[in-house]
Amino acid sequence: MDELDRMLSVIENPTRRRILEALVREPHYPLQLARELGLSQQGIMKHLRMLEELDLVGSFSEESERGPSRRRYFPTTGFTIVVDIGPGLFNTDIVTRPIEERLLERPVGEGGRRLLDLRQEVEAIDRELDGLKGRRAQLIAQKEALLEEAGQVVEVTYPDYRSRKIVYEYVLHPEMDKKELAEALGLRDDLVEGILGTLEVGDDDIGGQ
Repeated sequence: MDELDRMLSVIENPTRRRILEALVREPHYPLQLARELGLSQQGIMKHLRMLEELDLVGSFSEESERGPSRRRYFPTTGFTIVVDIGPGLFNTDIVTRPIEERLLERPVGEGGRRLLDLRQEVEAIDRELDGLKGRRAQLIAQKEALLEEAGQVVEVTYPDYRSRKIVYEYVLHPEMDKKELAEALGLRDDLVEGILGTLEVGDDDIGGQ
């Protein structure tokens, strides 16, 4: 199971999503989570152990005035998952980032005015992110149009399925060289080199092969 599959296995479960949503606000005890989510503490611990194994949450021991010390859980890794599906395009990407310890420290309160200032800063960032999403949507649409055209050219130029797949994937992944593409497709280097070599000759020569 690769990193994307692991992260998807986390967020596909609504209970784990709710646990993470609670933990990003502040560290929680398992009993707190059980009460907030309306689940058994044993069930919460099962999810927390899975999240710990995936390095998404950590915990620390905290003394209690009412009995033995208790463990509080907090998030340790943030992540963003992007899935693009459209004409000629299927792409998945995941970006992980460690949550720095300083973000887990709770500053001394400065009153409502400071909270309003922070809210305005969040609002400004949200506006900028919305602008980036709009620009990203435009670029994805342009990429889809290019890949759709590439697919049409490949279909009429290459007679067999394997050749079409190799050439199309080469266009789709400009970050890969021929050797890397062969490895990704599980094919011999010389086979991929031979098929992609046709890109360097004229269209008439390709059609005559």
